[in-house]
Amino acid sequence: MKRFGAQALHNTENIIPLDKGIHTRLSSLYSSIQRDITGSATLTVRKWLSTQSYEAQREFGLIAIDKVTKGFW
Repeated sequence: MKRFGAQALHNTENIIPLDKGIHTRLSSLYSSIQRDITGSATLTVRKWLSTQSYEAQREFGLIAIDKVTKGFW
């Protein structure tokens, strides 16, 4: 949270209600190593995302929600 500040993270533009099952699947994705997403055989998606800008992280999150909801990831 220090990197972007609480206001950037905790606002209505950055909060998306999710079904518990979708949330669980997203958490699992973020905790896994996905070479096709990150280009790394050692970094989890979450660790890789931590190196990205706020905008890139938000965009990835929206894409991840869409793909997980549709069963692509």
